[in-house]
Parts: sequence; structure tokens; C-alpha cells
Amino acid sequence: MTFPPPRALTSAEKTVASAVAPEGGAAVRGSYDTVAESYAELVGRGMEDEAVWERGVLRVFVESLAPGAVVGDLGCGTGRVAGYVRGLGASVLGMDLSPGMLRVAARDHAQVGFAAGDMTRLPLASGVLGGALAWYSTVHSSDEQVDAMAAELARVLAPEGVLCVAFKVGPDGSAPASWLRHAYGHSVQLPVYRRPVDDMSAILGRHGLVETARVVRQPVGQHEPTPQGFVLLRRAA
Repeated sequence: MTFPPPRALTSAEKTVASAVAPEGGAAVRGSYDTVAESYAELVGRGMEDEAVWERGVLRVFVESLAPGAVVGDLGCGTGRVAGYVRGLGASVLGMDLSPGMLRVAARDHAQVGFAAGDMTRLPLASGVLGGALAWYSTVHSSDEQVDAMAAELARVLAPEGVLCVAFKVGPDGSAPASWLRHAYGHSVQLPVYRRPVDDMSAILGRHGLVETARVVRQPVGQHEPTPQGFVLLRRAA
């Protein structure tokens, strides 16, 4: 199977994109390379089937952006959230650790630009994003790794830039709550972390990211055992 290349980046997106090979995260990258096609088939290519809160949070996020802001969907996976946000009128650059996920994203969301990137070492200049999404892209990461991601998110956001983080809520994020050994029809090796909302907000707050709103919704369906958290923050001026 061949994949079309991503569409050409706009001039605004070119100022923030650099397609470098990501480093680290080999187990996570390999797992998502393996499941990329199956993930797109099983989860879907859009956000139509998501709970209403997810779509609502993303709309609030987009409406909170400054005019002309470029959004980085960091840990974008197959691009379904990036595509939805682009449909809401934002200019979006998707980044992910997994080349397999990026190939699917480029194929399914040609209106979005994509590049490779590790969230702990983003290939972006400081202050170039007006908005950033970390949509469940911290769920396989330890508190130490999330702290490194928070430092990078704060670095690449412009003053007053907006961050939206979605994550699984639980009592303690100091160790994996569980491990995914089989997902989307494949064997994988993925730790799953769940955190209290206060803990997530505190990690981000250490880097000058100030919480402006939070939503916690209860589980939906049999495959969702815990609540889901959404936090909106702004980088301090």
C-alpha cells in the first residue's frame, strides 16, 4: 500500500514545522506503528462518535485562540483530532512519535500538515504556537516524562497561548495503573497512566501554564473504566 504525502504546509505552518526523526520512546513508537491501520479502522477517522464533551472542549479550545494562531496537535496519532480542529477553522500542525500513525494521518487528513516529533524534545522554535493539544498523548508517560513534556509545551507556546490536555483520571499517576498487552487486534507493550486532575494541573503549572478551566466526565460504555479529564490552560504572559 502506498500513502500520499501530506499537503504542502502553509507559510504560517512552515515557521513552526521541522520534520526530524524522533528519538526515544521505542516501545511506544513500535506499538503504534503496529496498530496504526487497525486503530484508524476501529476508532474511526473523525470525531463524530465521540462523547459530546470531547467535541465541546475542542470547540472552546479553538474559540479561545488568538486570531491566526497555529495549533500543534502533539501526539496526534492518526490525525482525527487535528482534522476536527482544522474543520473548526484553526490552522493545525500534527506531530507524532510513530511514523506508522503519521502515514495514516497524512492519507486520511490531507488538509492538515504533519511532521515527526517527540514531545519531550519538540522540533519547534520557542513561542511559535498559539495553541497546543496534548489529547491523550500523556497516557503512556511517567510523571517525570510528563514534566519534561510540560516544559516543552510551555517553551513552544507563545505568551497567552492556549493548551488543552485530555487524559485518563485516576487516584495516582506515580506508576502505571495498568498495561496494554493487546489492543486493536495486535500485541503491544504500553503502560497506561491515570492521574488526579489536580496533579496534572500542578505538573503543568510548574512551567508557567495557568489553568483556566477543567471538565471531568464519567465513563461512557463498557470499555471506559475511569473518568476522563480535560484541562485548559494559558501560558503566562
